[in-house]
Amino acid sequence: MNIELLLTKICEISNKYDLINQKTGSYFNIFDIANISTDEVTICRVIHELLDPKGSHYQGDLYLRLFVEHVLNLDFTESDYKNVRVHREYIILGNRRIDLVIESNDELIPIEVKIYAGDQNNQCFDYYNQAKNSKVFYLTLHGSIPSSQSAGSLTPIYNDRCIVGYEEIVQLSFENDILSWLNRCLEQQETIRIASIREIILQLILVIRRITNLLVEDKEVEISNIISSSKSNMQSAIEIEKSLKACKIKMIKKVLNAIEERIDKANLNNANSYDYNDFKLVNVYYDKKGSSYPGISYYIKNIKDDIDLWLRIEIDSVLFVGFCTPCNNVFNGKMLANDEIRDVLPNYEPEIDGWWIYWEYLPEDNESECPNFKEFNDAYFDLFDEDKFDEFIDRCVYNIEKLITLK
Repeated sequence: MNIELLLTKICEISNKYDLINQKTGSYFNIFDIANISTDEVTICRVIHELLDPKGSHYQGDLYLRLFVEHVLNLDFTESDYKNVRVHREYIILGNRRIDLVIESNDELIPIEVKIYAGDQNNQCFDYYNQAKNSKVFYLTLHGSIPSSQSAGSLTPIYNDRCIVGYEEIVQLSFENDILSWLNRCLEQQETIRIASIREIILQLILVIRRITNLLVEDKEVEISNIISSSKSNMQSAIEIEKSLKACKIKMIKKVLNAIEERIDKANLNNANSYDYNDFKLVNVYYDKKGSSYPGISYYIKNIKDDIDLWLRIEIDSVLFVGFCTPCNNVFNGKMLANDEIRDVLPNYEPEIDGWWIYWEYLPEDNESECPNFKEFNDAYFDLFDEDKFDEFIDRCVYNIEKLITLK
């Protein structure tokens, strides 16, 4: 089977499951309808509610026990479960908030949840210092390691001179750990007989499978059966696989090129492409689970001494734009006090995150409508339609120019 025919067959399977989802109501998902399917705060609230023995599910510590045993891999005693408390947004020194904390007897177990948000300075380091008899559990979509910026002085683990983790951190993933735990929760007789709990867990499972890029099992089996049914099909699939990364990289370059060409009309001086023109950061974007942070930087003005104000358009998993304050052209995090930031950006409340003093998503400040270059949502596939691509660039440039005007 040639490549075009193979793609047609796979498209037919995809359309079939799309129709099944429409008929069975699988698309009627409260997380999607409420626009909270990738909202870390909301997802943490749902996980917290399931873990809390006093949660509204009235199943006691049933789901907590499954989590402790199969996700955290800890040995709790009956005394631990009797005295356990599950916290959400646990406040520590500096008004930092740990997403989830399990506390019992002499243990305080911090769990930091990252879906798309970036790390903060010394975040995991500070959480570890807050922990009692526990490591920090770092939960991401695919089990990524925290940034060195977040880890601070924690002890790195090396493999071939590359940092693959930290001694004080346990990496967890939605893709494996949380999905496995939710499926175990779903298997419990108490869950099966209570429709409201069962359906919410099922809907959460579907959301996580989608944002971690996992196909529905039956669909995945059917596609793999087509691919593996003949030598020529497998050869065609491998050829597609070889070309796929190049196609995805090409789209990132196309987006950044189009914005760069259009942003010239914004009358910015001393434009600096900052590791962009040779596409070094774009070319390695898909070589890791995290981002290489490709983008475009523009010098705006000097603020004081060696500190400048720059505008930067960048891709994490989605596209965003913001202001940062490098010192001697080096990005070292926050270089100004909040009052100084307000003087520089009087129309914006500081949105400090890493080296950013303010940022927002593109094309509008709504993450759910942004093309996701890692998870490949509908907004991403729309970029392959020329009319929708042009509309996307128009909206991006309009909001970038508005941001510059209001600075």
